[in-house]
Amino acid sequence: MDISTSTRPVVVGLDRSPHATAALEHATALAERRHLPLLLVNAYEPSQFDVRSTAGWSPDAAGVPRNVAERLVDDAVDTLRAFHPAVEVRTKVEAGSAVQLLIEESTRASAIVLGSRGTGGFAELLLGSTTLHLASHATCPVIAVPAPDPTHPAGRGIVVGVDGSALSDSAMEYSFAEAADLGEPLVAVHAWHDVTRTGVGRMMPLAFDPVEVADEQRLLLTESLAAWRDKFPDVEVVPKVVYGHPVPALLRYAGKARLLVVGCRGRGSVRSLLLGSVSHGVLHHATGAVAVVHSGC
Repeated sequence: MDISTSTRPVVVGLDRSPHATAALEHATALAERRHLPLLLVNAYEPSQFDVRSTAGWSPDAAGVPRNVAERLVDDAVDTLRAFHPAVEVRTKVEAGSAVQLLIEESTRASAIVLGSRGTGGFAELLLGSTTLHLASHATCPVIAVPAPDPTHPAGRGIVVGVDGSALSDSAMEYSFAEAADLGEPLVAVHAWHDVTRTGVGRMMPLAFDPVEVADEQRLLLTESLAAWRDKFPDVEVVPKVVYGHPVPALLRYAGKARLLVVGCRGRGSVRSLLLGSVSHGVLHHATGAVAVVHSGC
């Protein structure tokens, strides 16, 4: 993943939710900072417009929904051209599944940005189904952005979860590049809570020294960070080793940060799951933006 020289666009999924508005602002700032094109995507579906027909849904007969979708995108383009004239803006409006369209775009994107919750029919859910599905299946980093909270000031700095896995390495590459671009500090959090082992394939004795185990975890974090510190010498890195579950540990440090970065799947025991429990947990409960990075993105 060479995000510093990539010319792939930043893709943002648009709908009528305040979360999507926040996502557009985040995506625009990212595209402007990286000198990348910005692609606005809207996929309109029958459920979004309460269309009912005994004949079923036909994209060919979708004049009104398409006009509504195009107007939403055109309004966003007008705003961007007025306030961000240096950003190259592209658009795509299509009938069908937003998930499928965004997954297809992820193969050509540097990142996909979308609201952490959209305009689906289950507003009580903490995380929108589109966001959750994209975080699991996209082939580029996916950034979920919540609606702005006037009581929550804008954050500063990047927080990344580190567990020594390949996915963690990809997440660190992305977070170091973000911190370097922004000129802001990076907090690297390694949380450990499995007292049955000190490393991959190593079982602990019945009697163990928690101080020794903590030292091992600090060494793991130091070794994981070493190469990235050499590559990004100007980034201020704050390492944090925490005893406890990774989700609350990451959320605690991310509370005042600009962005929380996690790998799509870590060292969990259920390797077949596309979205790990940690990334799933922080996506559901974070109050700020979360980037989920896949290995090889």
